[in-house]
Amino acid sequence: MSATTTTPSPAGRRARLRRLSTYVAGSGVAAVSSEGALLLCYGLLHLSPALSSVLAWLAGAVPNYWLNRSWTWERRGRPSLRREVLPYAAIVLATVALAALATKAVDHWLRDASSSSATRVLLVGGTFLGVYVVMFVLRYLLLDRLFGRLADTDPPATEAPGS
Repeated sequence: MSATTTTPSPAGRRARLRRLSTYVAGSGVAAVSSEGALLLCYGLLHLSPALSSVLAWLAGAVPNYWLNRSWTWERRGRPSLRREVLPYAAIVLATVALAALATKAVDHWLRDASSSSATRVLLVGGTFLGVYVVMFVLRYLLLDRLFGRLADTDPPATEAPGS
């Protein structure tokens, strides 16, 4: 083992497992919110697949941000726009762009194939969910790095006078 490689302590492994499990739970809430919104917008309201993907992303992104920020990475206080919100937005906007492009392509392909409306809704919904499943691990790694970096640069907490 090299000098730069360290084995995580049991407490470090527990913290990483807790962080991963809360990330999975928060992402589950976001996935249900997003998928429900996509099926409503695309399947019932007959909005375009790209617009439906964006609206569905919004339905999941807001709870996902706050759950991940406060629960998974235990961030408190007002978020820094430059150090936290903008990098987070860049990470998740890449996901919504992929989802919008993929659902539009699948919808276009299925319309050319004269598929039924129910088949299109099922496959476009599956494509949307598939993009999020594929991006799940990448987003976790990027967000863990972002919030870990922020925790490393945060000023130490000080006790209030009289505490």
